[in-house]
Formats: sequence, C-alpha cells, structure tokens
Amino acid sequence: MAPIGVGIIGLSAAGGSWGASAHLPYLKDSAKYKITGVCNSSTESSQKAIDTYGFSADAKAYGSVAEMAASSDVDLVVCAVRVDRHYEAMKPALEAGKDCFVEWPLASNVEQATELLQIAERKGVKTMIGLQGQMSPVISRIKAIIEKDKAIGRITGSHVSLAGMLGGKETIEPMEYLNYAETGGNMLVIPFGHLYDSISYTLGELQEVSSTLSIQHPDVVVKSADGSKIVKTVRRTAADHISMSGLLPNGAQSSAVVYGGQAFPGDPSFLWRIEGEKGVIQVRGDQPFALSMSLDMNVQMQLLETGDVKDIEFTEDKPGPPGNVGRLYEAFADGQYYPDWKWAVKRHAWVDALYKSNETGKRVSYV
Repeated sequence: MAPIGVGIIGLSAAGGSWGASAHLPYLKDSAKYKITGVCNSSTESSQKAIDTYGFSADAKAYGSVAEMAASSDVDLVVCAVRVDRHYEAMKPALEAGKDCFVEWPLASNVEQATELLQIAERKGVKTMIGLQGQMSPVISRIKAIIEKDKAIGRITGSHVSLAGMLGGKETIEPMEYLNYAETGGNMLVIPFGHLYDSISYTLGELQEVSSTLSIQHPDVVVKSADGSKIVKTVRRTAADHISMSGLLPNGAQSSAVVYGGQAFPGDPSFLWRIEGEKGVIQVRGDQPFALSMSLDMNVQMQLLETGDVKDIEFTEDKPGPPGNVGRLYEAFADGQYYPDWKWAVKRHAWVDALYKSNETGKRVSYV
C-alpha cells in the first residue's frame, strides 16, 4: 500500500514547535506516511521548514491551506497551530475532502467544533483528534488491571490533583494567549482537558458535573520568550483554579482539583488515585502532561486485603511526546481505534458543562 501523504499546517523551521517535536519524529521514520506538503504563514517559511528538516523533493511548500488541500499528493491534513486558528484552518481542508488530524482542542468552542464535525460527516472524511493520552501504555495497563484482571474490584472513587502549569502569576510571550478564556485554549481546556480525557477513557464519563472556577491571579506578568525581561502585564480571563465533582456511570465518586503554576517542590504535578472495593491504584507524574506526552510516571497498586503495595510495570517503547502521537498515527493507518471528532465534540461539551455549572451553581449533564 502506498504511504499516506501528509500535509502539515504549522511546522516551524526554528524548532521547538509541537509539530516538530511530537509529529515529525514519527512521520519522518514511518513507512506508512510520507510528508508531501507544508503550510505555514507564507510559502517562503514553508520552504524553509522543508529545507531545514530535509524532506524529499516530493514535499511542496504552500502559503495557504486551500492550496495545499487541493493537491492530490495530500491525503491527510495535520493541524498543529494554536487553537484559535483551528477553525479557519480546517474548513478548506474539509471542503477539499481531505482526512484531518487536529490537535486538541478541535476549535475554540463547542459550536465551532460541532460545525467542523458536521462538515466532516457531510464530506465523508476520516477525522482524528490529538487526545493522544488514550494511547498511553499507562492507560492501557490500568484499563487491563480494572477491566480484565478485575484486580481492585468495583470502582468506588477517582480523585485527581493537578498543577496545571499555565495558571501561574507569570507567562512568556508565546504562551500569553493561553490566559484568555475566549481563545479556547487555557488551563482548563489543555492541561486538565488532556488529563481528564485519559481518565474518562479509562473509567467512563461523568453523568453530571459540578464545578467551581475562579481567577486568583488576575494580573499576569508577561516576559520575553527567554524569560529575561518583563514585556507587559495583562488581565487574565481564564480560570486558574478549578474544582470538579460528579458520579461515574457505576455511581462511583469522581473529583478533581486543578491549580495554576507549578507543584510544590518534591510533589508530583499530578496525582491520580483510583479506589476500588479490593484495592487502590495510584498514578504519579512529575509533569502535568505526563500522560498525554508519554513522560515519566510511577504506577502503584495496593491490595486492601493484605495491605501489600507493588509497582505496576508497563512497556514504554517510545517515550516522550512522539510516543503517544505516533501510536495515534499507527492506529489511523492500521484501521484500529483512535479518538475522532465525535469524541472531540463530546470533550468540548464537557468543557462547556464546566463553564455552565460554574455560572449557574447547578449540576450539568453533557453526555
């Protein structure tokens, strides 16, 4: 079978971008895919990326998504730009009938995400969303312990603490936009959204959510990209403290507390405790994106009858950001399960429910 032709939106030649660090390592080495197009802000910047990363002569530079999507060499359009540009970037690709892979979140809000899904369904194209935490070996291992081994019995609770990284008192210029609720990319949607998606994939969706959102650091100091100088101070509109609770499908209690900034020295950035009638599983990660980025994690299980605690081993053949993203690409190419835009719209509905619950003071259903 011929490799899938990939056209990437947002592949900076300067390096450091998510497209370069998470997508490129897999795509360059895979026999199942071939990079045939790059689309940046201009044809010149696209060509610079092609030259920098040494793509074959088959890779062409484009200055617009519509132009790239019109190429018969492009089968799959990959969107790796900031969230507030997803909606406009993907519409030409969809109208051209291309399969699409978009980083989470799909769009800036549930309305835009729903519209993109409707266009995709009308065009009959395949879609994929970058909620790659579902492909984590840790998640696969935990699901097997719970569902296949039934080692901890019926689930009675799931509790999460997350240092969301984005909601601190300071930020840098490239990340300033993540402080505004209206962009659709912030601490709730991105760090918490990625983590909770992995949890819901493992345990099921909350039947209703109750949430409290607040801004404890409204004035944010913005520094230069290298952090060497203060550029300005902006007013934050996205929540930097979040609490959420609800019941899982089997009636188990589920809760989460998310706070902005870094974890206390020596503490994990996220701690996830899954309680069962026969045992407890605990997952610790030193980085808030450890599950989604396939970074270092520690998983332990305690059996209540004996009190014994043991480390849970799992196989991680591709550590770091390319790991879970690469497994998404593998699943797509092989016709296996991967999260699509229907799943993405459901996750957007969860985000919307958190906002509505906070505004109304009531429980809100999203499934």
